[in-house]
Amino acid sequence: MSVRTPSNLFIGSSLILHAGFYQRVLRQASNFKELGDKLVSVAEYEQAFRRYDKVNEIAQILINLPLKEHQIIGQYYLGLCKYRKGIDSIDTFEYVAERASTKYRIFAMHSLAAIGSRREDHDAELSWLVQSLKIAPSIQSFRGIAILKAIEGSHEAAVTDFERYLPLTRYAEPLVYYDFLNSYAVELGEVGRKDEARNIMRVVLASPFAQAYPEWRETAHELKSSRRSFVAVGVPHSNVLVMPEREHDEQISLQPKPARVLNFLRLKKKMDKKNRDKQIEKSVAAMSMKEMGFKLLELITSNQADEYQMRTILIFVINLLSAPVKPPDKPSA
Repeated sequence: MSVRTPSNLFIGSSLILHAGFYQRVLRQASNFKELGDKLVSVAEYEQAFRRYDKVNEIAQILINLPLKEHQIIGQYYLGLCKYRKGIDSIDTFEYVAERASTKYRIFAMHSLAAIGSRREDHDAELSWLVQSLKIAPSIQSFRGIAILKAIEGSHEAAVTDFERYLPLTRYAEPLVYYDFLNSYAVELGEVGRKDEARNIMRVVLASPFAQAYPEWRETAHELKSSRRSFVAVGVPHSNVLVMPEREHDEQISLQPKPARVLNFLRLKKKMDKKNRDKQIEKSVAAMSMKEMGFKLLELITSNQADEYQMRTILIFVINLLSAPVKPPDKPSA
């Protein structure tokens, strides 16, 4: 049996300024879940056009609905609004990334990656992108990784990535599609394919979102100018998730500024090694005493180690067995 939503849900709230709109939404909903779903759709629409006053109002309603998932989504949108006001919202996005359903977990991770990008903490940015890809692939994540390659100077590799994922954008939401095209155009300009880039930007600037995204117009302006480099324009606006412009941010200079460059391959190797170490630990934890003994003999007698390594292994084992330390916990069956 469905529960009718109360007609006085907004009474006593500052939302009375837009009560007519919200009451229309309310009348179309037969229960709290349906109301929450409708409000989430409206929040997504308003956020796409960066109308954060309305986003904030909808978020306030969502966090007061008696449904946990809608409350978490409301927290996400409040985090976006806080970010716009210059308030640190990392804790909010981390909370959503841990507790939301798949879609908003990914949104929150993209927001955290975007904050890392603005802070020029590209290690953190890449880490959040990779985590989001483990949950589900997305155009925003692929775009973000391509931009990281561009930041370290691998523009050809970035273009290759954009062209690899371009066919998938037909299934993306409109804003994601146009933002992807903008970043693609930036990289085409970097590798000298300016005519193609200009044609793409004509499509981008004809979109209904163009007025809300001045960074797209900056890309088009750079493509028309005689200057070669697009990095100064591309990097500050290369957030993975299109984040609101912060009210207290100073004007972004078009002059290049010193930035820590990400060694993408080094970081990838470090992450691969970490994953490999976890796999080894998991494999050893599943071995019996007998299997571990045979494995040690196999490693020692397979001539894989040189004299120095053998002496190092022997010294370690002697010290380990002679030290009065507590052995690791036996893995549970």
